[in-house]
Amino acid sequence: MKTIAIMNQKGGTGKTTSAINLAGELACRGKKVLIVDMDTQGNATSNLELTKVPQATLTDVIVNKTATMADTICTTSVDGLDLIRGGSLLAPALSALQEMPFGRDTTLRRLLPQLPEDYDFVFFDCSPSLESLFNINVLVAVQYVLIPIKVDKNSIEGYDVMLETIQSVREIANPDIRVLGIFMTAVEVGAGLDREMIANLPQLLPELAFKNYIRKNIDVKKAPLAQLPLCCFSPRCTATQDYAALTDEILERLEG
Repeated sequence: MKTIAIMNQKGGTGKTTSAINLAGELACRGKKVLIVDMDTQGNATSNLELTKVPQATLTDVIVNKTATMADTICTTSVDGLDLIRGGSLLAPALSALQEMPFGRDTTLRRLLPQLPEDYDFVFFDCSPSLESLFNINVLVAVQYVLIPIKVDKNSIEGYDVMLETIQSVREIANPDIRVLGIFMTAVEVGAGLDREMIANLPQLLPELAFKNYIRKNIDVKKAPLAQLPLCCFSPRCTATQDYAALTDEILERLEG
């Protein structure tokens, strides 16, 4: 089981979009995949069609201790793709974590063994805040971090803060965590800055930058309305091709 956080402290970088579409691509390839929605906005939860929804939530696991992580798993309309709900359901769990006198940063790591062992990949869709206790819990628990960025000044300046945070977590709490890579989303290949970033990012971060990037495409916005990953909603669109190529590159890194 590979545990992967998709995280950036900047909003609007395509975290949820990438979590759903990478997970969907892997599921379409026959892998068993779980998305854990750790964002109180709950976009991953609302952007997928849930076909079986248990009553138990992460709040029941963390606060009430009346359920396990396995009890909270929802099935989706995509074979092989499951989800643990986020959104407002997480509010009591977040409050409970904040009130814990000790061990609050390691709560998720202690709970992960409750997940079924047959998942090939578990993606954590995270909120845009490094200070969030949920995000800290995720970083302490996972093996890998994927960092999506958009080609704008704030996003480009923000990835180094992410790298510093992950290094601190590695030194203090999770020596096994590593950055799987950084990739660009919503790329406009006709724009000057975007072309410059396509050319320069691999040179700036030779061991981290993925060669593949996600081109801007209207179907990226339409797919959530249909509550489907792009590979199911629009298999031939450019963004679907891009996520497939990025998935290939991610798998190569994981195998390496």
